[in-house]
Amino acid sequence: MANVLYVPDGTRRVKPYAYTDRTDIEELVFPASVHNIGDWAFKGCSNLKKITFTDTLTVIGSVAFAECTSLETIEFPPSLKTIGALAFKGCTKLDHVVVPDSVDDLKGWAFEGCSSLSDIRFPRNLPSLEYGVLKDCVALRNVELPESLQTIKERAFDGCTGLTTLKIPESVDTIRRGAFYGCINLTDVTVPQSLEVQGSNLFEGCKTLNQVHFTTQDPAVAEELFGNTSRFEDKLHLAVGMLGDDLQSSVLIDYLKRYTKQALKLFVDIDNDAMLHKVLNFPFLESEIDACFDEVFDYANKKGNVKAKAVLMNHRHISGGYENPTDEFEL
Repeated sequence: MANVLYVPDGTRRVKPYAYTDRTDIEELVFPASVHNIGDWAFKGCSNLKKITFTDTLTVIGSVAFAECTSLETIEFPPSLKTIGALAFKGCTKLDHVVVPDSVDDLKGWAFEGCSSLSDIRFPRNLPSLEYGVLKDCVALRNVELPESLQTIKERAFDGCTGLTTLKIPESVDTIRRGAFYGCINLTDVTVPQSLEVQGSNLFEGCKTLNQVHFTTQDPAVAEELFGNTSRFEDKLHLAVGMLGDDLQSSVLIDYLKRYTKQALKLFVDIDNDAMLHKVLNFPFLESEIDACFDEVFDYANKKGNVKAKAVLMNHRHISGGYENPTDEFEL
C-alpha cells in the first residue's frame, strides 16, 4: 500500500523546504486550502509517484518538485498561474505534460532534464519560453508552439536531441542566443518572417539541420541568422539548409562558392548524405564542384565513408562520367 502524505487541511502555503528529500512519500494529496507550494518544498522526494492537486492552487515554487525521479504523470489544476524555476528539474520519468491555459508565468528551466518527456502542451496565451525551460529533454520529438508566443529565450531547447521538426509561429519576433543549441537530430525548421531580434548561434551543433524554411522569400531574416552564427561548420550548414526553391540569397550563394570544397568535406565527415546531395545539385556551384570533385572523392575514400562515395559517384555518373580511373571505387 502506498505511503500517502495528506497535507494538513487549513494549510494555505506549504513552507519552503517543508518535505525536502522525504524518500518515504509515494503519494501526495493537497487540501482545497492550499494556494501556494513553496520553493524546494518536495525536492528530492525520489519515490513520489502521484500528486493530487485541487482547483485552488495558483503557485508552484522554484525547485518545488525537482528530482522527484519516480513521478511519471502530473495533472495541473486550471487555477494554476505560476510554475517556478527548476520546479520539475530532473523528474526523469515524467513523460507527458499539459500546462493549462491559466498559466501565464512558466519560469526558466522548469522542466530541465526531464529525460523521458516526449510530449508537452503549452498554454494558448503563453508569451515567452524562458531560459532552458526544456533543456536536456532528450526524448522530446515534436513540439507545437502556441500562436501567442513572442519570445524564445536562451537555451530553451538546449540538448533536445530527440527533436526532429519545429515550426516557429509567426507571432515570434525574438529568439535569443543558443536557443536550439545541440539539437543534433533537428532536420527541419520553419522560421517566421516576423523575426526581428536574433541572438547568436541559434542552431549551433544542429548537424542534421537539412531544411530551414521561411514564410516569405525575402532573404533578410536568413542573412541575419547566417551573420549571427560564428562557427564555420554551422555557417556552412545553415547556408546549405536555408537555400532552396523558397529562398535565394546572393550572400549565402557567394559564401558557398568560396567554401564549396569545405562544405562537401564537412558533410562527408558528419555522414550527412542528404546535405551532400543538396550541395552537389546546386546549379550555381557546378564549376566549383568540378574543380574539387576528385579531391573530395579521395577524402571520402580515405575516410571509408561508403554512402558518401555512392552519392558522389552517382552525381558524377549523372554529370557525364567519372574521369579519374586511378581512384578506388570499391564500395
